[in-house]
Amino acid sequence: MLAFFDGDLICRFANQYHHSWYRSSPHEMIGRHLQDIIGEKDFSARAPHLARARRGETSYFEIPVPMRNGSFRDAAVTYTPKMGPSGFDGLYILTFDVAVLHQRYHSVFDSTAAGFWVVDYAKLPGLLTQLSITDAEALGQAARTDPRRVRQLLDALPVVHLNQKACQLFDVDVKSAMDQPFGQWWPDESLQSFAQQLCAFLAGEPFFEIETVMRTEAGDKLDVLLTCTFVKKDPDATTVTIGTTDIRARVTKEQELAKAQTELAHAARVALLGELMASIAHEVNQPLAAIAADGNGALRWLAKDEPNLNEARAAINRMVSESRRASDVIAKTKSLAVKATPATTSFDINRMIEDTLLIVRRQVVNFGAEIETRLDDTAPSVIGDRVQLQQVLINLVVNAAQAVSSCPGPRYIRLTSTHDDDRVTVAVEDNGPGVGNHADRLFDVFFTTKQSGMGMGLAISRTILEAHGGAIHLVESSDRGATFTFSVPHSTRQGTSSDRRGGPYPGMIPPISKDR
Repeated sequence: MLAFFDGDLICRFANQYHHSWYRSSPHEMIGRHLQDIIGEKDFSARAPHLARARRGETSYFEIPVPMRNGSFRDAAVTYTPKMGPSGFDGLYILTFDVAVLHQRYHSVFDSTAAGFWVVDYAKLPGLLTQLSITDAEALGQAARTDPRRVRQLLDALPVVHLNQKACQLFDVDVKSAMDQPFGQWWPDESLQSFAQQLCAFLAGEPFFEIETVMRTEAGDKLDVLLTCTFVKKDPDATTVTIGTTDIRARVTKEQELAKAQTELAHAARVALLGELMASIAHEVNQPLAAIAADGNGALRWLAKDEPNLNEARAAINRMVSESRRASDVIAKTKSLAVKATPATTSFDINRMIEDTLLIVRRQVVNFGAEIETRLDDTAPSVIGDRVQLQQVLINLVVNAAQAVSSCPGPRYIRLTSTHDDDRVTVAVEDNGPGVGNHADRLFDVFFTTKQSGMGMGLAISRTILEAHGGAIHLVESSDRGATFTFSVPHSTRQGTSSDRRGGPYPGMIPPISKDR
């Protein structure tokens, strides 16, 4: 229905749709004041929208409209002002029947598989002003430094409605939840998730989604996918509809998958240790043999008519040193063999590389290869599971050693560490025959170019690196060699400077080639 009222709110036009269902026909409306047509009560309710129209602003609202038969239907009303040289000249009123749309909305709202909450954000602006929070960035900073502020905001946002699925998920009924603070269903550990939602709202984002944990009426934790769309069409609207989808089954499966991947990675490490057993035995036997020799030497120095205490003391010191060396090899090997829960720590990547070479060195030598290292001593510590990343490096070094074993000339493996503003990168380079035409399948599970290979090493390595927020790549492959790199975030993210620049650092030796 379309009507026009002049500057004095006298009806000057009403179209024929008023005949269909409105209680006043066009003939009955023209020449009458708006208040006489809609009644004093409705006129008072529309006063704020009329005031906005007089200022030249369009106003949109929803209101029940009376029918000829005495009933009411939900309608969307738009006031569009007509402005002239002297100001407000009149008002166009467009009234659209939305009863069917409302029926469809409530049908979806009440029957959907997602739990919907309608939360009133009316008090949010005032509370943000009290807390001296001016924008989304300030809110994010406040949430990080003092989570209690997020709790204070949550407790000021009342629930005005929720559907049956939300009642079922959170074990609550509509009446008991109405007008209750929305924070009642948010545990402390999830406050940052809701702070992100508020930041998206303040930043004017159209949509927000996050996986988080809420709690039921009984206090049980509930994994949910929280989604909401921020509708800005009506400036007077203060409610936000928030969807909560139960993802407990998916989270459980992801946890089971993560456990299976951890067990698979452990099995692969144990299998790898089996391949390295001869190398490990050699690394242990060497210090044991040295201990025996130094022990016999110490006895001889002490058995002389005039015992040479200095020589005996030096031999005993060597025995202590060699025993520590053997102990270190055993400890580092044991850490790979033990089945333990992944543990994220900050550690020195160069030290990890050196410890790894202690385990694999003999096997590399058995394949006739030499290892070169070029480690960036300014590289910051990395964040991750040391044992898992060591497994990745062992896989790459052993693969490289096996690849160069067929080379007729000198065989080399080079390990390099570098860093940039965000990550530390380790490169393993060899002068073997490359990977041929298999570059696109190297990281596929069960794919292998070895006759006795399982095809699990690189696939597991990729899974480990992705779980660390890192990556593994084949960056070069030809008949002159191959280079693999893996990178992980480091614990300090500093800006670029003259003494901490990313990429290959000065003095890096050139690529290995067969003819050098």
